[in-house]
Amino acid sequence: MQNTDSLLARLEKFVRKKLVLRGKLLWARIKFEILGQAAGRSELKTTLISMIRNEKDILEAFCAHTSCLFDRVILIDHLSSDGTREYIKLLSEKSSNIEYYCFDDPGYYQSELMTWTAHQLVDNKMPGWIFFLDADEFLPFKSKEEFDGTLSELSRFPAISMPWLNLIPLDMESGRVIDGVFLKPPKPSRFRKIAFQPNRIPLNDYFVAQGNHDIFVGSKSLCIRVPAKNSFPIYHLPIRTKQQFREKIRCGVEAYQHMGSRRQRTNGFHWDEIHCIMETTSLTDEMMMGIAAQYSDTLQPPYEKSIDDLLKHGYCEMKMEICGSKAMIPFPGQSIAKNDHPSIGTNIGRSTSDPKIDFDRSMDSMRITA
Repeated sequence: MQNTDSLLARLEKFVRKKLVLRGKLLWARIKFEILGQAAGRSELKTTLISMIRNEKDILEAFCAHTSCLFDRVILIDHLSSDGTREYIKLLSEKSSNIEYYCFDDPGYYQSELMTWTAHQLVDNKMPGWIFFLDADEFLPFKSKEEFDGTLSELSRFPAISMPWLNLIPLDMESGRVIDGVFLKPPKPSRFRKIAFQPNRIPLNDYFVAQGNHDIFVGSKSLCIRVPAKNSFPIYHLPIRTKQQFREKIRCGVEAYQHMGSRRQRTNGFHWDEIHCIMETTSLTDEMMMGIAAQYSDTLQPPYEKSIDDLLKHGYCEMKMEICGSKAMIPFPGQSIAKNDHPSIGTNIGRSTSDPKIDFDRSMDSMRITA
């Protein structure tokens, strides 16, 4: 009898908790509408949070672009071994709006890391936008003024969605980004990234989905998606050179394997699929173009696509005309602009005082350590 009473008490507590959460989520839906209607235009600070690993071929261009657009840039290195970590650390010492952290858990805990960073390192009560971009993602703006003006037009929405435009480089050797020439698809990908204004999210317990594709309020077992207004596209460059592409797939597959049973079944499936194809097929320019054209979707053969094939399917040439700081420190072997700054080598020792974000898997908690 005592066991039965105890079970009933626990069940009652569980049901009550679920009902309370459902009430909060219902109220959140109403508040999304109220906040959107009541929003006015004001100067909004912009913050970028980015998780980066082994991106030496594109990192200089990415940092030049994002430091030009955003008021604050938070770069988190994830076990880089190609000089990426040392480069962003140096940038943080030279640039007032760039911050550097490292995350050394081998698993691909992007959702947990982005959620924690947004909650703990950004003032969620201050008006402003939080973006989540990977190093191969660029925004279609030629100046900060244009970017800020567009966000001002979108200020009444708690969140915005930005569809991928998966661009294909005509030059598969140089890795050139800014002012490079690419093939642009006739329509955006069905995949999107999100940005949001935390002060307009009605509940504090929000979380960012894996891949930074959505934001939810509630718990992972009971939640609602924050409605996001469709906005401008993201220029997405997942495939640039053979070496870069092989490294990207290898790192992604290994990181998800390290997550074990904590991995969601569908997360990173496209990397597994591409890895299998690369293991059995020669990686040619046509193969890379075909995979880029279907990136993140289930790949359908034939995998190879020529430039003529893509042009027949509505692709067109475009020049990557986006803003970028002319004073960016060059990464060795990469150059977007000539300047007098010294370059950084890949043999700089790692300091034990680097700001590190530790993840306690057993508690699902993170903290900063020196």
